[in-house]
Amino acid sequence: WNGPMTKSILSLRNLDRVLNQSRGQMTSPLISPKAEFRPSKVLIVAKTTRYQMEKRLASSVDDDTLHSILVNRGTDYNRLLSKHNEHKAYVKYLEQLLKNRSCETRIVERFDYDEGAADWADAIFAAGGDGTFLLASSKIQTNEKPVIGINTDPQGSEGHMCLLRKAPMEKVDGAIDRLFKGDFQWLFRTRIRISVTSEGGLGESTPLHSSAMNREPSTTRWEGRGRDRDNCSRSQRKSTRIVNERSTEDVPILSLNEVFLGESLSSRVSYFQLSIDGGPLLKQKNSGLTVCTGSGSTSWYFNINKLTRESVADVLSLASSSSTSFPSISSSDSLIDTICSQFNEKLMFDPDLNKMAFCIRDPIFNSTFTQSKSRGFATDIKVCSRGYDSHLVVDGGMSYPFNDGSEAHLRVLPEDSLRTVVFR
Repeated sequence: WNGPMTKSILSLRNLDRVLNQSRGQMTSPLISPKAEFRPSKVLIVAKTTRYQMEKRLASSVDDDTLHSILVNRGTDYNRLLSKHNEHKAYVKYLEQLLKNRSCETRIVERFDYDEGAADWADAIFAAGGDGTFLLASSKIQTNEKPVIGINTDPQGSEGHMCLLRKAPMEKVDGAIDRLFKGDFQWLFRTRIRISVTSEGGLGESTPLHSSAMNREPSTTRWEGRGRDRDNCSRSQRKSTRIVNERSTEDVPILSLNEVFLGESLSSRVSYFQLSIDGGPLLKQKNSGLTVCTGSGSTSWYFNINKLTRESVADVLSLASSSSTSFPSISSSDSLIDTICSQFNEKLMFDPDLNKMAFCIRDPIFNSTFTQSKSRGFATDIKVCSRGYDSHLVVDGGMSYPFNDGSEAHLRVLPEDSLRTVVFR
């Protein structure tokens, strides 16, 4: 699928998708005229289980001591170990299925997965859940190499981005068979390109999962870094900024799920200026900004904005008490469920739609910060930070400093999409 003919077809299809979306149409998944899947080298990116995480955090103790620590904490040790063993068995089974089809395979886990491993493979399988799929995708910069998710914990994980969301292990053999027979469709998931302009460039990145895994059990993620920042006076920060030159850099990861911009600690108010699709920069105070793709619309964006039965019941009750012509609604009325369902379904959109959905969490509106649109769609977003302990977080995994004066530019481009697979 890396040949010139495929690239030409892909370019034409991307152009057609852009034209369709400019007319306001929701496109269906892109379909190759002849889907083929014949990789010779396959990389399996396996998730790090909770058991492995606990082992890593307590690397200085033996298994019996670890068992005692977890039991005293109230953790079900036997369940953790059982889940770990089930995942390992699933990965080995997947590896054997690929070997049976003459594929050279390698298995890597989070701390061994890098660009070199991704470059080696013709195709990548993410063996885990949606988090593992995001990890596997983070090293892929083109839309030519497919990433395929296999949910190894169908009972405990939703697997929205996985090929088989809730299917048991015995179903994966048939799925692999369909792939190699070409009985599938290519789906090109939209991703967000992020550029940051700031003094000193992009700044040092922090892998959140890795830092949590490597920290001492008694510390928190931001301990140490927060103290250093607080001990530095505002005048010292200003003098440092005068020395540094402003530069623009692309974040090396294309966001598949969502981007968060705001204060590192959720208890603090986030302060920034926001421009949507070339509009004016408007001052905002809130608890952070999330920007998602269609792939990420089922996650944070959905749960921030969804209507609950209690909210709808309260609104209908107010309407009923304010107007004699409005019918009385009981708390068990099916109309409440209908309203919730229809509203919430509209929050989710197709993963290949060439747009982003933005959401300002808990916006503050007053005489200084006037009311503006708190959520909607966009193709171009600019954010200027006015914070002093703010970060830009990509797909919940990689964090970059985003402090006063830093500017972020978020865009969606067809060539940045991720090639994945869906069944008809």
